[in-house]
Amino acid sequence: MEKEYFVQQAAFLDDYKKEAKDETINIDQLADQVINQLNETQEDYYLMSGEEANDGNSHRFPFSRRVYSDENDGTINTEYTYEGEPYVLQTEEDK
Repeated sequence: MEKEYFVQQAAFLDDYKKEAKDETINIDQLADQVINQLNETQEDYYLMSGEEANDGNSHRFPFSRRVYSDENDGTINTEYTYEGEPYVLQTEEDK
């Protein structure tokens, strides 16, 4: 059984596999990459670059963020939830 890094992880992985060039995906590495990008950018999406995508376009995978405190020790935690379908970003540069 694989570790759950964020809510709706299986749905994200299915959508990611549909868009990614590389069919061999290590969920541990991908989850670290996703969470690190979400933490660094503070955006509400994970951005797959055109180089990683099978169609050459950038894709955004929407996430929501919930920050909560553990009542036992007061630790602040962040929980991410994948919110659904990715969408394609196409600019004049992508064409």
